[in-house]
Amino acid sequence: MFSIESSPKAWLHQVYLDLGNFQAVSPHHYKVQFNYNHLVEQTSVPYQVQIILPESFRECLIRESGLYQYQVKNPLELAPELRTPRWQILCDYLTNYSGLTKATQILVIRLLSSLCFHQAVVDYVPPFSETELKSDPNNATLYFLRAISNLTIEADRYLPYNFKELEIIAHNAPAGHITKILSGLQIVVQLARTLKDLQGAEYWREFVNKELDSTLSSLDDFTAKLLMSVYYRSCVFVPLLKKEKEKVIAEMDLCQSYAESLIPENHEQEIVAYENRSNIQESRTKEALWLRDFDLAEERARQLVERNISDPRYRLELGEVLLKREKIEEAAQVYRSATRLGPPGTAVAWFMAGQCYQSLGDVQLAYDCYLACLHFDPLAISAVKRLSRVASFLGDRKIVSWCELRLSQLEQEKQNMVATGSKAPAYVPAVPTLVQAS
Repeated sequence: MFSIESSPKAWLHQVYLDLGNFQAVSPHHYKVQFNYNHLVEQTSVPYQVQIILPESFRECLIRESGLYQYQVKNPLELAPELRTPRWQILCDYLTNYSGLTKATQILVIRLLSSLCFHQAVVDYVPPFSETELKSDPNNATLYFLRAISNLTIEADRYLPYNFKELEIIAHNAPAGHITKILSGLQIVVQLARTLKDLQGAEYWREFVNKELDSTLSSLDDFTAKLLMSVYYRSCVFVPLLKKEKEKVIAEMDLCQSYAESLIPENHEQEIVAYENRSNIQESRTKEALWLRDFDLAEERARQLVERNISDPRYRLELGEVLLKREKIEEAAQVYRSATRLGPPGTAVAWFMAGQCYQSLGDVQLAYDCYLACLHFDPLAISAVKRLSRVASFLGDRKIVSWCELRLSQLEQEKQNMVATGSKAPAYVPAVPTLVQAS
């Protein structure tokens, strides 16, 4: 049986497997660490690292490292001999969850969410009535955390989006409670970016504007500026959908201005501010692509990788920009470098590298990349199609026959998803869950 030390990816991401060996690789590792510290110290802050990794991140980590003994849906399911002292502390809280105060339950749920146990979050947090939300701010926070986990699950499992919980929170959380704003912002993002519903997005943006007027004065300077930065990065999807170029640029300038004005007073604030600037840099890279300013997009994408050297997501971003600029050979190198960093995005990186090599005429390397993609994502239908083409070109009839069989199976699964109302996967944004009120 493999151990955590058997795999560099598992060793680097061990905090997700048993809360051990914290490695300061990316902001999402800090998020787990900060949430654990807040739980054991019984402290809370009104902001968090923004990224929300789905359940599939943990599943990919386990598949890529071969550590299937850590494949559990709830921390309590992990075998006692695999538990570190820190993991056992979390288990003790979960065992006594119903007897905990609401404030402590929030800290437990935040840690569960950061460890990618989103179904467990939904299982532990019950739906609250409108009366329960209005009467207790802690209920509003717990229900918001549940709603975000549900949204993450829906995207991860290719299910249709359901905004009902977020709408309930926005309309019924106590006056001035920040979850009203956060719920509204999340709805704006999904309506505008994912569903292209301009009318709905404009309604919810106006809703958020009114809530900001009554809430900002109650927040400390760091939280207020962070919230405004996130507000503009979320709501910019409205002018983006309306193709108002000047307004998009102006609002992203405001977003960046608020981010640069943040003055961290402790280590957690430093990481939160750092990640927020990276998120903005990613959005501004996409903005430059939308404006078709490929020089600016490449400059921003390179800066993004340089400031987040160990995060594969930003290498995927740079690879996309390089392809737009027809720098295919360099894009292939960037995608290959992303495959070494582990999830999220390993399968995507292999697939894109394969396309690059195929375009460059190196069919053998493309063949290997598509096989690697399918190793990390057996459901990658596009990789099967590409593999079939290169295998046919190389005269490998056995692999072509396998591809035909596998495509038939995957097409049937796709039809079943359509019949049940499922849809293509969508990236769950890092906004606007940054400020998770306690």
